[in-house]
Amino acid sequence: MPSERPPDNRTIRPDVTTDFGVQQDTSATPSPTIHDASAARFDHVAGAVDALDSVDKKARILKRIAFYEILDEIGRGGMGVVYKAQDLRLKRAVALKVILAGGHAGEVELARFQTEAESVARLKHHNFVQIYEVGSDEGLPFLALEYCAGGSLEERVMESPLAPRDAAELVTKLANAMDHAHRAGVIHRDLKPGNILFDENHEPKITDFGLAKKVDEDDSHTRTVSVMGSIGYMSPEQASGHTREATPSVDIYALGAMLYRMLAGKTPFEGSSTVESLQLVINGVPVPIRRLRPSCPRDLETICLKCLEKLPANRYRTAADLADDLRRFLAGEPITARAATPLEQLVSWARRNPLPTTIAIGVVVMLAILASVMAWTTYRNYRVIEAIQRREMRVQDLRGQILYLDEVLTDSCSLAAVTGEPRWEERYRSFVPKLEAAIGEAIELVPDAKAGLAEVDGANSALVHLEDQAFTLVRQKQLTKAWQLLNGDEYRRNKREYADGLVSFSNQLKEHSDSAIRAAHSEAMWFLVAAVGLGCLVALILLMGFYSLLRVLRLRSV
Repeated sequence: MPSERPPDNRTIRPDVTTDFGVQQDTSATPSPTIHDASAARFDHVAGAVDALDSVDKKARILKRIAFYEILDEIGRGGMGVVYKAQDLRLKRAVALKVILAGGHAGEVELARFQTEAESVARLKHHNFVQIYEVGSDEGLPFLALEYCAGGSLEERVMESPLAPRDAAELVTKLANAMDHAHRAGVIHRDLKPGNILFDENHEPKITDFGLAKKVDEDDSHTRTVSVMGSIGYMSPEQASGHTREATPSVDIYALGAMLYRMLAGKTPFEGSSTVESLQLVINGVPVPIRRLRPSCPRDLETICLKCLEKLPANRYRTAADLADDLRRFLAGEPITARAATPLEQLVSWARRNPLPTTIAIGVVVMLAILASVMAWTTYRNYRVIEAIQRREMRVQDLRGQILYLDEVLTDSCSLAAVTGEPRWEERYRSFVPKLEAAIGEAIELVPDAKAGLAEVDGANSALVHLEDQAFTLVRQKQLTKAWQLLNGDEYRRNKREYADGLVSFSNQLKEHSDSAIRAAHSEAMWFLVAAVGLGCLVALILLMGFYSLLRVLRLRSV
């Protein structure tokens, strides 16, 4: 029910409630497109305007309908016109809603008029506009409704967005009212700011049940596929044309859309045309409110966006659940629209329990220090042991390489003396740098082993000299002399001495690796002992804190 026109004669936005479908069941025929339905709607509205003019002229002439003296026109809608009138019997102001076309009204208009009267009559709640009388005067059906002089929510949000708490408090009242309606079996289907009025005490009143539907009723005057509602506030299922299948969830969506409008200053979806707007309602994602209004609390944005979920099952189960979540937001408690994070739970607990907060913070800090020390100790020991193990594996690999390369060089000399082929000398010359490189890397990893290798340096030099002589004899085709040289006493003595030196060098490498690993494990154990000691200290502090807390609580109770 529209409210009284403001004194400044500002133009009130017209009712944008839309029914794009043909008004009877045509399940046997294909459903019209939105463009076809819009054309049909245009013809229907054109005829309605002419009928409304006739009603208006008659009202101006009579200045009275039944026992109501017409004072002023306060609004027009798709079904009729609303006047401010004086009840001559009870001497009170009423809002008189007269059906469009009067005696020429069709079955759809009369059915909706009757639905509105029955819906309002069965709702006994202070946040609904009350119905006083249903009647007819000379073919003009009318409703006498409670008059609200405080204007509409549409007028308020046109000026500027509401403060977040004011918006939350208002929607809480509306959600409670709609929960009452849903439990009474009434679905509004056309909630919007223009249908929220305020009385002289600024209490909100929900009006205009022209599109209301009773739960489980046979809504035969509505097409199976019919787009009904106000585009800015209709749910995706309404925008898809499934109006007859509407559930209370469509009103929860509309409450969320109104909350969005109050906070962001605009409806969730605004296209450049009706068709585009409907597509956005069905498939679009609303812009987060905090992007349009950064000062909006995150929890309130979360509540609003949950109401605007595309799937009804993802919205609040009931309007009462929405009202409860809004109350939690207003009370500073975690909302149920999403699971509260551990940090939010901690902050909420700290607000409700300021006394033990200091002790809890101290414990958390000490535990954080303990965890950091233990983590650093574990990481450090892991890295040290890992480095030692890598080095030990490399040292062992070098041990094998050195012994292998030494055998390769000896075999190359012997094969050259037997076969006289130059390829064995080439093999020998290619492996000498590899042996020297392996020995050099091993000494770099284990410097202490260098002394043991230096003791056989003379034998190594003698072997290199004898092997060079042998290769010279091979090149001169004196294979017998070369073989005798490689099997002589001098070569065997130096070879045995050098081989023993390599074995000793290899053993020194292994002993060094084992010693390093034992040292790392010992250091890790000392760090573990230190961490356990620190943990015991933290536990002692924690026990002292709890003991102090119990004493304080006991003193308070006394």
